[in-house]
Amino acid sequence: MENTATTKKLVQIKNLSMSYPVQSDFLNNTKEYIHALDNVSLDIYKGEVLGLVGESGCGKSTLGKSLLRLIEPTGEILYENENILNKSAREMKTFRRKAQMIFQNPYSSLDPRMKIFDILKEPLSVHGIKDKKEIKERILKITSLTGVDEESLSRYPHEFSGGQRQRIAIARALILEPEFLVADEPVSALDVSIQAQIIKLLLELKEKLNLTILFVSHDLGVVKYISDRIAVMYLGGIAEISSSKELFESPRHPYTKALISAVPSIAKTTDYIKLEGDLPSPQNPPSACKFHTRCPFATDICKNIAPEFIKFSDTHFAKCHLYDMKD
Repeated sequence: MENTATTKKLVQIKNLSMSYPVQSDFLNNTKEYIHALDNVSLDIYKGEVLGLVGESGCGKSTLGKSLLRLIEPTGEILYENENILNKSAREMKTFRRKAQMIFQNPYSSLDPRMKIFDILKEPLSVHGIKDKKEIKERILKITSLTGVDEESLSRYPHEFSGGQRQRIAIARALILEPEFLVADEPVSALDVSIQAQIIKLLLELKEKLNLTILFVSHDLGVVKYISDRIAVMYLGGIAEISSSKELFESPRHPYTKALISAVPSIAKTTDYIKLEGDLPSPQNPPSACKFHTRCPFATDICKNIAPEFIKFSDTHFAKCHLYDMKD
């Protein structure tokens, strides 16, 4: 898709790490951790859709939740040059008017006990908007933009299809007029025919409302269609980042090549590799290059020294020793 982003960095992620305790003894001493994020650094530019792809368990959703501080990572998350990890609870409440999240499952993300009007009203009430006329105007405006009928406002979530529920969830995320959205696998629970409608809706809303979107997905076809740039995650880190066009035309990291080759409809050449073996455990990830246990090109350096980003163009970077060797 056409890149409408500016060169202004809206979000700067610096050395972000997140580990979850997974085992304790009877004294409640933690023995092991799942290392979901490992020193992730990434920029998101104002006005862009940045796709975030990778296998299940690679840390995509953890990164998305971190950006809204739904979990507490270490490192820095600069939003308009302010580190949100240093903000107080009151400051975070103000921040969340600017940044919202669309969750994966529309069947579980909406309160089944509340009517749609009340679901959309709740964020406004939480943020101190009490005027009934303003509330109604905002709700009617956002439902019109998201394709939710006015008559639906008096009904409950169980009365709607998955696609309609996700439209309602999108309306709820946008009711506060944010400028940044984290969309965490927003179409993976929907039928393919409905997925296309929701993706088209998100792109329309991005243009109308000047949104910046982090779009998390494991579906390369969807990410290719919606994204300006794409970051490829593997086992808690970024393996490659590029413009969408360049990534699919000239992937550099063996992991990226393997992901693309697994989807024949989007693979443009046959010079790709087959991904073999299971994703290593994030409790005990491989040393150095974390992909070396599955990479057909791995050498001793891959097992001993972690690769750094290599620049292929102004918008294309990948971490791989293959290109060190060519220099």
